[in-house]
Amino acid sequence: MKRLFERFDGSVALVINHSGGKDSTRMLGFVRERLPEATTLAVMADTGFEHQRPISATDFARDRCAEFGVPLTVVRNSRRNYLEMVEQRGMFPSAQYRQCTSDLKRGPIEKYIRTLPYRLIFNCMGIRSEESPPRAKLHPLSLNSSLTTQTRIVYNWFPIFEESLADVLTWHWDHCIPLHPVYVPKFHKDGTTGGYLRRLSCRLCIFSTDSDLLAIRQHDPEAFLSVSALEQKIGFTMRSTGSLIQIVDEANSVIEAQSTQVCLPF
Repeated sequence: MKRLFERFDGSVALVINHSGGKDSTRMLGFVRERLPEATTLAVMADTGFEHQRPISATDFARDRCAEFGVPLTVVRNSRRNYLEMVEQRGMFPSAQYRQCTSDLKRGPIEKYIRTLPYRLIFNCMGIRSEESPPRAKLHPLSLNSSLTTQTRIVYNWFPIFEESLADVLTWHWDHCIPLHPVYVPKFHKDGTTGGYLRRLSCRLCIFSTDSDLLAIRQHDPEAFLSVSALEQKIGFTMRSTGSLIQIVDEANSVIEAQSTQVCLPF
């Protein structure tokens, strides 16, 4: 990578895809530690369905970037937000067709990158191989052919690809870098409580587990009810197994049955 910097004679930039989450903050720290002299910019894609309480994900991301002396640019799809996208399509995104990522995140970020004057750009993402088998098969450095032109070369780079969740949390703890309060308490070394999610994504994500949905209904009922109402409006559920209300009611029934069994006398 050092040879690439020298070859392009300083016309190089690192673009940090920042969500305000633990991995993108760790990635920012990694880049600033390893390449302190490099031009570093941060960009956040606001889907219009980001966490707002107790602090907005946008404000939290901006605060973390400021700690490292890096400016944050917030980009959005100018035509629609997440809920509007779902209503217009008449269906929710899926693991196979992640239009929320392509239209509301990747698209606006790529549009931003195209405005930058640098000849060599590293599009940095906080993807880790540990997260899933498909991600483990990715290459941590690859040419982005859709953004590369005759005058600009863009690489996708995953700086913390080999790090584990424990590595990421330990770095936060050792460097006293706070995590967003929505994270579960055990992620916080400083005793922060009240969090309920292991991932900082949209307020209610298509990848939310059943336990996530239970927690979201309790801690962020506005988000839960807005998605549930949208299911009814478009006649299409986020999950093929049923509506959000059906899923959480069934999950609650299982929990109650398990509690009853535990309490039964011998």
